[in-house]
Parts: sequence; structure tokens; C-alpha cells
Amino acid sequence: MPAGLETIPGGVTAVTGFEKGSGKTTLLGALRPLARRAGPVALFGIGVDGSLKGGGDGRAAVVRVEAGDVVQTTDLFARASSTRLEVLDVLPSRTSLGRLLLGRAIRDGEVTLVGDESLSALSRSIDLVRDEEWAASVLVDGAASRITQAAALDGVRFLFTVRVDGANLSRVAERVRALAALATLPVVPDPPEGTLRLEGPLTEEGREALPRDLGALSLEDLTKSFLPPRLLLRLLETVACSVRRGIALLGVVASRRDVTEEELREAVGPLGAPFLLPSPFEAAA
Repeated sequence: MPAGLETIPGGVTAVTGFEKGSGKTTLLGALRPLARRAGPVALFGIGVDGSLKGGGDGRAAVVRVEAGDVVQTTDLFARASSTRLEVLDVLPSRTSLGRLLLGRAIRDGEVTLVGDESLSALSRSIDLVRDEEWAASVLVDGAASRITQAAALDGVRFLFTVRVDGANLSRVAERVRALAALATLPVVPDPPEGTLRLEGPLTEEGREALPRDLGALSLEDLTKSFLPPRLLLRLLETVACSVRRGIALLGVVASRRDVTEEELREAVGPLGAPFLLPSPFEAAA
């Protein structure tokens, strides 16, 4: 089992990507058999996939499930799925795509994930699934724009996906280094005197407003940095940064095209390389 993935069975894991089309839903499907080692798996989305909102075919939100797995979807997509669903709970939220529900797969097949726009509602649904022991593991399909929301889920760990090719190798490598730098910041719940305790996100505007002689900065967690990678890495060179709450980064899965594994590891450097995990959907030639 690759390092970083051993805690997926029995845990809550959010799969996210740097951008749309990075392969996160594909990775979610590849992780399901691993998560199933602990028993049935519950699969959730955060909000409604953009292709569904745009009136597309919604294939980006389709996942394959086995009998016994639990999904969050709507009544409309439940009827259209190739797996029959036993309705476990009808949720109070309604979307433009129908009434949200939790359903257990009666047979193997495919179903479209539809998530709740409300983080508190998603959290309650996950708690319900675990309290009722409907599933042993939870996988969450979350867009990068929702990472801060997903971070609020109790006990969540993150996996990131990236698509990398010769044209974007440098840019992707820098993003991986920045993510690794955040993931390895020391966890200091109660920062010492003299540390600037930042509440909320760290943005470019916020970075400009920091004192020029700042020595130490405390962020809430790794999801609260919204700085471009280069600015973040530059800040970490001059300011001692820490986080008040640790969130585990299980790793980064890269779908490579015209880039070898060795080239990617060299590009991300010693900081990012330990977080690179084998890809279950290898795209390299």
C-alpha cells in the first residue's frame, strides 16, 4: 500500500484538485476498492458539479459503486442510475436537480453524485452515515474552490490530484512545493507571544498589510493560504509560520503526459517529492 494511503480505510478522505479536469473523480473511483477493505464506502460530493449546473451530461460526477456502498444523490439521479438504491434517508435540502437523499446500492453500477451546498448539512450527513454504521469509510469529491469548507469536516484528510505535461510542469511543480510547505508547517495550537495570529484567509492583500518586520505568523490551517505559490514560498523563507490546527495531506497523485516520474520528482524537489503517490490512472507514454 503506498505511503500516505494506509489511513483511507475507516477514515474520512477528501479528494480535490488544483483545477477542473485534474482527475479527482477518477481518483475517487480508484480509491473506493482500497477504502472497501474496511467495509462499505460512503461517497459524497460538495455542492453540484459544474457540468450538471451547465446542463451537460454530468459524466464528471459519475462514480461506480458496489452493492452495500452509500451515496448522496438526488431522487432524479437515483432513478436514472444503473444501480438500484435503497433510500436510507431523505435529506431536507433540495437542489435544482431534485431532492437530496442518502441511498444504499443494492447492486453494482454507476450513479451521479450530487452534494449539498451547505457544509453543515454535509457534515450532518457524514455523521449520520457513520453513527448508523451504514459505511466504514467516507470519500468526498471536492473542488479546490471548496477546500476551506471541506477542511471543517471532522477528522478529514486530503488527497490532491494534478494533471501535468511538458507545458505546465514548472507551474504544477511550484504548486506542489507550496502545498508540501503548508502541510509540513509546525502545529502550534497556542502560538507564543509575539506571533501574529491571523484569523481567516491569508490573501495577497492581507500579505501586503503584514508588518514589514514580522517574525512569526500563525494560520488556522493549511487551507487558509490563498497566496500564489511563489509568494507563499517567499513568505515562508522570511517569516516563521505555523498552523493552529493540523490537517493531514495524504499525498498528491499526478496524471502525467509526456513527463516521466523522474522529471516530475526533480521538478518538485526534495520538499514535494515525498508527497507524490503512484497514479492509478497513468497517462504517461
